[in-house]
Amino acid sequence: MTALAVIEVLDRDGQVRQSQRVLAWPLRIGRALDNDLTLPDPHVAPHHCLLDMDAQGLVLQALDTANGVQLGRQRVRSGERSPLPDDGRPLELVAGRTRLRLRRAGESLAPELPLEAAATRTRRFGPTLAAGTGLALALGFVTWLDSDPDTFARSLGAAALTAVMGAAIWIALWSLLSKTFTRQTAAGWHLKVFLIGSLAWMVSGTLPGLFAFSLSWPALADFGFVAGHAVAAATLYFHLLAVEPNRARLMRGVAVAAFVVGTGITLWSNHQRSDRLGSDLYLSNLFPPALRLARPVPAEDFVDGLAALQPVLDKKAKEAPSGDGGGSVDEE
Repeated sequence: MTALAVIEVLDRDGQVRQSQRVLAWPLRIGRALDNDLTLPDPHVAPHHCLLDMDAQGLVLQALDTANGVQLGRQRVRSGERSPLPDDGRPLELVAGRTRLRLRRAGESLAPELPLEAAATRTRRFGPTLAAGTGLALALGFVTWLDSDPDTFARSLGAAALTAVMGAAIWIALWSLLSKTFTRQTAAGWHLKVFLIGSLAWMVSGTLPGLFAFSLSWPALADFGFVAGHAVAAATLYFHLLAVEPNRARLMRGVAVAAFVVGTGITLWSNHQRSDRLGSDLYLSNLFPPALRLARPVPAEDFVDGLAALQPVLDKKAKEAPSGDGGGSVDEE
């Protein structure tokens, strides 16, 4: 007999876990053994729903169920009937916590995907190799700046070992989380996200100070931590995509919330520490003078600008030092 449709049971990441041909309508779905499709889901009723054909076409009817059936944004409750759209595409519905996909005869199919050949390895692994190489060069450069020539080799080895161990632990934890939720480790994806995110984080920590020095805009360096928080939030989002690939909107919400909370905590901490929202009291980033684009300030104008600091300094001088409880100090 020619199949009228195929009903598929999907797992969390959208892969087909079970498939059954539909040879005649109606199709009964539930937890009891006398159904056409039996679902081992405790949130599914013994006779949960059925798909049947009437004058309007294919319809969904919810049976004696407390949870109903989710059809797109519509929930079909017990005893209700809802016609199923026939737009030539597969139809997804949720019974209990089980995702189902109905494919009807005559629906258009996506074109066949080609097998990934060896020529695509550069496209697949190129970004990972580029990010890893860039991160290694950046780590070596920073170590070279911070160490003496006699201790450079030892310092570089220690920094490399620390970076490799930290990356291995980070990727292993994310891979374990992905394995728990999707039954796939996605270790290659987490490695790529870690390398690109780490490189972007190092760049975000340098560029604000460079532009602030070049353009003489101290606010860029003062609030450069916002760029770092944005990179961290984006990295978190792409990690979470491998854990919950079907909830991209929720994962974006989590990443945005992390960015807002992290930025807010940093602003509050800066204000508590220095009565300022920014992180730097002055422009402390020094780069080669050739990168300086702003016009130099004459010495006379610079000295005149210092006069505005006098009232602030006088006010600070009259304040009690922090940590003494605000009490006055007896003078002899």
